Amino acid sequence: MDLIWTGLRHLAGGARRGNPALAGLGAALAAVGLIRRSTRPKRELLYARNLKKGEGLRIRLLDGDEGEDVEITA
Repeated sequence: MDLIWTGLRHLAGGARRGNPALAGLGAALAAVGLIRRSTRPKRELLYARNLKKGEGLRIRLLDGDEGEDVEITA
């Protein structure tokens, strides 16, 4: 859920209807969304490769003690 967009929609709806509680909720949601967006780590490409037809790539997702394998084939 995009908190910024949802907050702005609620803020506009509350202002249009004269509902200060809804406008306040919208302003709070938008503020939280902006803070979360500005403090999150930037996305970083870890690995890139073009697969040829018939080639496969195995990705292991580690979560605790157990690992899960994902197969990707072209």
